[in-house]
Formats: sequence, C-alpha cells, structure tokens
Amino acid sequence: MSRREFPITPSQSAVNGALSIFVEGCGKDDVRQQLFGLSVLQSATADQVHRAMHSLETHPPLSVSELQALFVR
Repeated sequence: MSRREFPITPSQSAVNGALSIFVEGCGKDDVRQQLFGLSVLQSATADQVHRAMHSLETHPPLSVSELQALFVR
C-alpha cells in the first residue's frame, strides 16, 4: 500500500512541531533535522502549514516573511 492510496493528515500540533523542527534545522544548517520536519509537513494541508506559520510568528523565532524565505531555498 502506498502513501498515495492511504494519505495520512497529521494533527495541527504535529504540523506546528514539524515546522518548528524544520526552522530550527535551517538555523543550524542541519539537513537531517530539516528533512525530518519536511517529512511531516509533506502530509500536511496548506491550511495547517499556514496556521503553523502564524503559531511560530506569535512565539517568534522568525517572522512569516523569514519562514517563507526558508521554503524558497
């Protein structure tokens, strides 16, 4: 069974944590940590990622524009 046949949508708290892990990995240039965060984020909906970005903005390690810049890399 492939992931496409049975998609899994993570909880909002999992997406928040994954984005935080990804951002922390970017700050430390830790590719493994970035990939771990992305492995969860790839299954998240766009709305979940958007809410996670606002969650990180309210507890700022980075601003929304800085977060978006990380995804452009």
